[in-house]
Formats: sequence, structure tokens, C-alpha cells
Amino acid sequence: MKARLFSFAVPLLGTLFVLVYLLDVVYAPSMRGLDLSWHAMLAYAHENGLQHGSQIIFNYGPLSFIESAIYFEQTHQEKLLYRATYLLILGIGCFSVLRIRSAWALLAWCGLTLHLLVWRDVYLLLPALLLCHLECRRQRGNAAQLALSLLLAFGAAFACLVKANAMFFTLPAIALASVYRFSVRDYRPIVPVCFVLSVVLLFWLSGQHVSGFVDFVLGYVDVSLAYNADMGLPAPVALQGAFIVGSTVLVATTVRMTNPAGAVLGLLTIGYLLVAYKMGFVRHGANPGASFLALAFVCLVQLWSPSVDALGRHQRRLVVAVAVAAASLVTWITVPLSQGEFIKGYVHTVRDRIRYVLDPGYGAALNAELGRRQAMALTQARSAIPFADVQGPIDVFPFEFGLAYASGLPIATRPAFQSYFTTSRYMSGHNADFLAGPRAPRSVVFSVEPIDGRYAALEDPLTLSAYRRHYQLDRQTPNALLLTRRAAPVAQSELCRTSEVAFDLPVLIPWVGPDQAVWAEIDITPTWLGRIVSVLSGPPVLSMTMATPTGSADFRYLREAGQTGFLLSPALVTTAAAADFFKAASRPEDRVVGFSIKAPGGPIPWYDPQMSVKLCVLSWESAHPPGR
Repeated sequence: MKARLFSFAVPLLGTLFVLVYLLDVVYAPSMRGLDLSWHAMLAYAHENGLQHGSQIIFNYGPLSFIESAIYFEQTHQEKLLYRATYLLILGIGCFSVLRIRSAWALLAWCGLTLHLLVWRDVYLLLPALLLCHLECRRQRGNAAQLALSLLLAFGAAFACLVKANAMFFTLPAIALASVYRFSVRDYRPIVPVCFVLSVVLLFWLSGQHVSGFVDFVLGYVDVSLAYNADMGLPAPVALQGAFIVGSTVLVATTVRMTNPAGAVLGLLTIGYLLVAYKMGFVRHGANPGASFLALAFVCLVQLWSPSVDALGRHQRRLVVAVAVAAASLVTWITVPLSQGEFIKGYVHTVRDRIRYVLDPGYGAALNAELGRRQAMALTQARSAIPFADVQGPIDVFPFEFGLAYASGLPIATRPAFQSYFTTSRYMSGHNADFLAGPRAPRSVVFSVEPIDGRYAALEDPLTLSAYRRHYQLDRQTPNALLLTRRAAPVAQSELCRTSEVAFDLPVLIPWVGPDQAVWAEIDITPTWLGRIVSVLSGPPVLSMTMATPTGSADFRYLREAGQTGFLLSPALVTTAAAADFFKAASRPEDRVVGFSIKAPGGPIPWYDPQMSVKLCVLSWESAHPPGR
């Protein structure tokens, strides 16, 4: 009786801990900066019913407002309801599918769960992982197991509408589970049908028009591909090696291809580890905590899933060692981010969450404090707007959406609302079409703030061209410009030439006048080997050397943006240069006289040795604003 009671108490306590501890996110005291800007957009988009795929294009979906670190009072209770639904499904799935029945196992799982508050991407992968494990042991006619599978399918659909990386793992996982069910002659596609219907239902419940679902998926995929193509940051070789070694040990120890279930779960584990690697290393190379946390979780799943073949004592010790090492690395990476409050921060959060759930008075006081901090953040952002008496609708380029929100003016933000990820023709083209349409902003607060050492004009390149045609310079400060919409766009003409150029060889740029510019479209074609390796690890970082009359400088080059086309000359690397460009009065010292793209090093032939370079001289019919 005591053992039965204990076996019931462990899953109940574990589920409650997952639900209570992760019920809400940690809110930021500001909405300034690149990351907090898109957090503000997630909450704003949901509150105002923006349609994903047309009005907003991002790798976060219509349910991503539950992840926003910016407090919005109007939707906070809805946010908690959605989060509670997902976390309840996750908790039930974890403690029903896995054999977590001892106090030590419960402590291990809850210990990893503590890190999910920082590395939340990981918990979006778990429903699909658990679902596939369950499907590989589900018995036909077992209604309880089928109900659990349907619950996890709903949870997986929920995760797919939060962030794109969940979709890239979930779809193959459900396909693998379906293949296994067919292999055991279970031909009823109940789980995949439930998943599809759940996606559509949740898409509609989140305020989206079902007719726009295809556009949403196209944008979702395009942003994700752009991240893979051009967003990579160098990661320490030691950390990459540690992850690869840990993953190799796990796969060699637990994967068995001797039967259909083992083959399916083996492919699932390998796919999960690939997604986990790209989730941590391709974009956030300096802080790959999500990758190691995902590795630690899958180790525990392999240890405790009844679907995995029984492991020997030596094998179990190896898996435990990998899990402990991965969890230790997550802790080591997280400690500096906590600013010296690591243990204290987690203890405070646990206590805070329990009081919030059990004490309504404390919850009301906490919500009031969050509202007060949000008001202060709005005041701070409003004071940072560099211009007074701005006319709405307003947008901010390249990424400070928080300023637009704090202004109190009507907002007309670009669909791909931050320039740093808008490198593809699909996204930048949507932005350019938006700026040419009737819903375009009246005013744009413009600044030059590229990230990661990039050439500024490679970020959202078609938008820069659209600004030149549809907007004029109104006012400027040392660090910002105010662009206002023209009554009619200026006509643009171009004269182009194309040539084949090798890596590392300089390309001479045509001379242009102060009211002209040079547009470049550069096609760098990957080799077949480069394509394969890029899918696994991300492509190499490319570098471009730009020469001007005053010297030369190196910038990070974005291959996809180069194929889209970008403003090569004048070099808009300062606010003053951008102001002269919009005034049709570019200075000689800002003119680019030549450039070259450096070949990536290493033994892999990433790209064809020759690239196609198309250079166009752009001229505009009306060089000066009316009345000048």
C-alpha cells in the first residue's frame, strides 16, 4: 500500500512542480534593445490580432506571446491560461510515458526543469519526443494509451505554434511514429489526424484567419532557413566537441536498429540531437546552454522510457555520466548569466511561484508590481525616442520596436519587423511591398545598427531601396534620422552589368554621382558537399573587404542577402552617410571603390570557386525633396 501510494505521489508532485514553476516567465524591466524588442512584438502582435505570415513574419508563431518577457496586463491572464494548459500536458506526458517513480528520479527531472526557465526552447521539443516513444509501445485497443497519445499530439501542435524549431522536430517525429504504427499493421492514422486538427484549431483560437495558414507556414520556414544560412555565431570548439562526444556516446549506447521500434527511436534520437545542436550552436554559439540541456533531457528519456531496449549496468552508467556532464555544462553556462544570483534566483523563483498560486493576495500584489515596472519601462522607452512631434503611424528601423510601442502613436511596422533576420528575398520583398502600399508608416525612425560586424546594407536590403523611393529625410540627430513619407515615390532607373569573379579577387565599383548608388546582387553557389554539411552544422561565416577612398574595412557577409541584392555604394556605415544618401548628396569618402569576398578556410569545398556578380547603377528621377 505504501509503495503504491508513493508511486502515485511522485508523478503527481512532478506534474505540479512543472506546472507551478514554469507557469510564468521572468519579466524584463525594460523593452529596449534587440531581444526585448522582439519580445515586445510577440505580446503586441497577439494583443492586436496581427496575422502571422502577412502582418508579421518571424520564427515565433501565433502562440509565442506566452514566451514574451514583456508584461502586458490586458493579456496576462490569457497567457497564464495557455501556459498552464501546455505545462499540464507536458507534466502528464513526462510522468506517464517515463518510469519516474523514485525520489531520486523525481529530483533529477525537477533539477533539469529548473533550467527550463532560462532555456525554454527545450521544453517545446519534449511532447513530440514523448509521443514517439509512447507510440512505439502503444497496444491496439488500449484506450488509456491512445488518449495519452492524443493529448501529447495536442501538446506537440501547441509547441509548433510557439516556435519553428519545434515544428522542424515534431513533423519528422510524428512521421516516424506513423511509420512504426503502419509496420505493426495499425493503419488508422488517428494521431497524425489529431495533430493536424489541433494545429488548425489552435491557429484559429489564437486569433488567426485559417485562410492565412499557408502564408504563415511559408514565412515560418523562410525565417528559419534564413537563420540557418546567415545567423551563425562562432562557438568555442571545446563546447562543440563536448556536445558531439556526448551525443555520440548516447547514440552508441542506446540506439538499436535490430527491430522496427529500435530503428524508429534511433532515428528520432539522432534527429532530436541535430535539432538540439542547431538550436544552441548555429545562432547562439557563445551560450549553447539549450543544446546541453536538450542532451541531458534526452539522456533521461533514454534511461526511463519503457520503449528503449533494456540497458546493462555499464551502459546505464555511461548515459548517466553524459546526463550529469551535460547538466553541469548547462549550469556552468547559466551561472554568468544570473549575475551572481544563481542559487538564490532559483530558490526565490520556486518560492514566488508557489505563493503566487496559493495566495490570491500575493498574486494581485505581484501583478500590480509588474504593471508598475511596465509603466516605468514605457516611460524609459518613450524618453529615448530621438524626435518630438512625430506623426503616426510610426515604425522604427532596424529593430527598436519598443520605441514605436512606447510612443503611443499608431504603429505600422514592417512584416519582418527586425532587420537582422530579414535577409531573404521573401521577407525583404514583403517589407518593400508593405512600404509601397497604403498601410505604410507616415514616419520612420531610422538608425544604423548592424549586428555581429555585418555590412549594414545587407540587413533587410530591399527595405533600404524602398525607403529611398518612398521617404525623405525630415530631421536628424547624431545617431538617428527621421524619415517621412513622400507624396509620391520617385522613379528609379538602373544600368547593370554581370561578371564572373573568383573569391579573394577585388571587384572594381563604377563611379557614381552624389545622387546615385550602386546595387549589387552576388550569387555564391554551394557545392553538393557544402549543402550537406551546412544542413548539419550551418554554413561558414563569410567575410567581405570594402575599399573606400579613405581606407578599407572588413565586414561579415551574408550570402542570402547578397543574392537578394543590396546597396553596395555609398557605404551606409554611419548615420551621417545614411543622411547624405537620403538627401541625394552622398560624399566622395563614402563611395565604395572596390570589394572582395574571402574564401572560407578549411578542407571542405563549401562553394563553387566562381561567383556571379551583378552591379547596377541606380538613378532617381527626383533627387531632392519638394521645396528645396
